[in-house]
Amino acid sequence: MASDHDTLLSYFSRQIAERAEFVAFRTKREGAWASTTWGQWNARSRAVALDLIEGGLQVGDRAAILANTREEWAVADIAILMAGAVTVPIYQTLVANQVDYVLTHSDAKVLFVEDVVFLKRLVDANVSQLDKLLRIVVLDGRDASEQLASLPASVRGKIVTLDAAIKAQKGASAAANAALEERTAGVKPETLAAIVYTSGTTGNPKGVMLTHSNFCHEVSAVAEVLAIVPADEQLLFLPMAHIFGKLLLAAQLKVGYISAFAEAVPKVLDNAMELNPTIIGCVPRIYEKVFAVANDKAREAGGLKEAIFNWATDVGRQMARVRQAHGSPSLALQLQFAVADKLVLSKIRGRFGARLRIAVSGGAPLAKELCEWFHGAGMMVLEGYGLTETTGAATLNTPSNYKFGSVGGAVRGVEVKMAGDGEVMVRGPIVMKGYYQREQETREVLDSDGWFCTGDIGVLAADGSVTITDRKKDIIVTAGGKNVSPQNIENLLKQSQWISQAMVHGDKRPYLVALVTLNPEAIERFCKSAGGEVDKQKIYAHEEVIALVNAEIEKINGRLSKFETIKKIAIVPGDFTIDGGELTPTLKVKRKVVTERHLQLLDGLYR
Repeated sequence: MASDHDTLLSYFSRQIAERAEFVAFRTKREGAWASTTWGQWNARSRAVALDLIEGGLQVGDRAAILANTREEWAVADIAILMAGAVTVPIYQTLVANQVDYVLTHSDAKVLFVEDVVFLKRLVDANVSQLDKLLRIVVLDGRDASEQLASLPASVRGKIVTLDAAIKAQKGASAAANAALEERTAGVKPETLAAIVYTSGTTGNPKGVMLTHSNFCHEVSAVAEVLAIVPADEQLLFLPMAHIFGKLLLAAQLKVGYISAFAEAVPKVLDNAMELNPTIIGCVPRIYEKVFAVANDKAREAGGLKEAIFNWATDVGRQMARVRQAHGSPSLALQLQFAVADKLVLSKIRGRFGARLRIAVSGGAPLAKELCEWFHGAGMMVLEGYGLTETTGAATLNTPSNYKFGSVGGAVRGVEVKMAGDGEVMVRGPIVMKGYYQREQETREVLDSDGWFCTGDIGVLAADGSVTITDRKKDIIVTAGGKNVSPQNIENLLKQSQWISQAMVHGDKRPYLVALVTLNPEAIERFCKSAGGEVDKQKIYAHEEVIALVNAEIEKINGRLSKFETIKKIAIVPGDFTIDGGELTPTLKVKRKVVTERHLQLLDGLYR
């Protein structure tokens, strides 16, 4: 566990002392994977920290990072901490007015930005806080000179590329280096390390204040239960503005393993097969897509291939159930599994590479059935639970102690209990310091005994495992007074081969309805097999497609209590998206937004 003297910088310093020549990062450059050592990372971050101090950044000032998940993000993060400042991650998917809110609310003095394209977008949108910044550091400054010249002089004069900042500090004076050492030495466990703004499904985000101590206790606990070692390598692609992604990077400082940065989300699985990572952290949507694609391909192949796929995954489930019960499989099952693994199961888990041993899911609930399906394929997906306010995982399933459908037990040093109304409460060294500049809202969720009210509803089992049923504010209370957890129903809907996304609706209504989006590949294949013309723009309104989805809803209703059943559905053209404002950056549905946009459609389902 973390000691009372640990900071993220002390972890980093230990890695530099012990592993300076070892690989820290892998990044694909010009079609090939290039490596960066711990020593190179340290040199680059020190140079950037010197530049920040020279530019006027003071101890305790906030420095924001608006960029995709990439190696330079980590370089900037450590540089900010070295300068005694506070990192403010910003989601790269936010629109300009949202970026302006975070910059203004945090009173950021420095902005690290992905490239000039990102920056120009902010300039064109008249983001007010740009005028108050001391420095703007462009992480990717390639071919930027022409675009930089088009920016206003008031902005252009503050800009430096990351490479230029590093180059300029190569000959830094002894006095400058001594000032940097003084800043770094001044960082204590209680020092603020980050203000992480919640993605939020409603209203303006809140800035969660997390200290070095918060991060150190969290990564120590997680690394311990997952038995992560320096020889591990993770594939990192989650947004660093989300606590899950930030935690995976912070854990590297504690353990010393390698982080490989995926080229982009659509290339994650391709990159996994190239690099063969041992660790991957994903939001449920990635696992859902792998499940859907594998099943779609089997159905498309049809005949014997589909039969073999279904037989093999069924054998895998049987083996998984034996393993979960800590039993011994029969000889017949072992032989069947060996054949199933060779023909099908090894190919499923192979999509994540040949060495994967730890797959973690977080950010939203993952259906129990999917955990069991992957387990049957020989791949353990460990679900955990936590919030930005708890520095990430407060509970976690482990390789030796897992319970599918639950989010595991509390990590070391953390207490979990349930309030009278079922709300999950957490206490321990991972709980935030509070919300930045929001004292009243901090008091509303943190009591005098240090218990944090999560806003989630759950059940605490006798074995210490926690099951989350829904967000407290998302619970639907029907006109008949029945309490319904929509996430459980939505997870069932998304397992259908025809459905991509779903949102259940029915608060204060006489019955439940749902908005669903279609899995286009499966639906188009159905239409072609039925001999009909496929009009992608109108396929969602096709009578046979509507009938097909309604038939699927009836099957799912058979697995639900009467008051939970979906009485009517409406098919929405096109998936909910982040860019469209219907999803958070972690792909959770913004219920208020989706409801308001489709209110007329929803009202029609009650006529």
